[in-house]
Amino acid sequence: RRRHTRYISVTGVQTCALPISWAFPTPNGTLRMFSTLTPDSAKSLWDLPNILGQKTPTDEFTATVKLSFAAKFEKERFGLVLLGLDYAAVSIEKRKEGMFISYAECKDADKGKPETVKDSYAFNSKDIYLRISMKDGMASCSAGSSENDMKPIGNAFKARPGKWVGAKLGLFCTRNNVTNDAGFADVDWFRVSGK
Repeated sequence: RRRHTRYISVTGVQTCALPISWAFPTPNGTLRMFSTLTPDSAKSLWDLPNILGQKTPTDEFTATVKLSFAAKFEKERFGLVLLGLDYAAVSIEKRKEGMFISYAECKDADKGKPETVKDSYAFNSKDIYLRISMKDGMASCSAGSSENDMKPIGNAFKARPGKWVGAKLGLFCTRNNVTNDAGFADVDWFRVSGK
């Protein structure tokens, strides 16, 4: 599916979708990720070329991202994903009723299976923290308005490696409509800590 196998680094995270036309550093030090159109053929995040990803660093880690999200349209979404043949993602999404934190899983993503939202709740904060923690091969997700106010969401998820490089952590920003005026997320920081 992906034609490019060379990796480039953007603020310590890697992607294989070249050239990058949807993520740019800003003068204030954040990484601005514009929402990109999800292709009609995409069944899940597995099929997207616009995931900023890196291999998981160890068997036990915590990955946290701090951001603000300026969504302009319904179904615009920014998230943190643990991507392998199966995946779990925690994300912020604009819906008709407002902003929502959601937890989604996809089993057998490499075989074209669709993603399923397992849990969600309304969220109203300018600052958004998304987290994935991994211990003993099981991942758990949480989100909040500060690092000290993280609320678990979803189930414990059994991580599964990808096809070539094992499981990856990634950031994504998507939408379903065609526009020249997309919403965006400003990523303040992305941190991964070990045991």
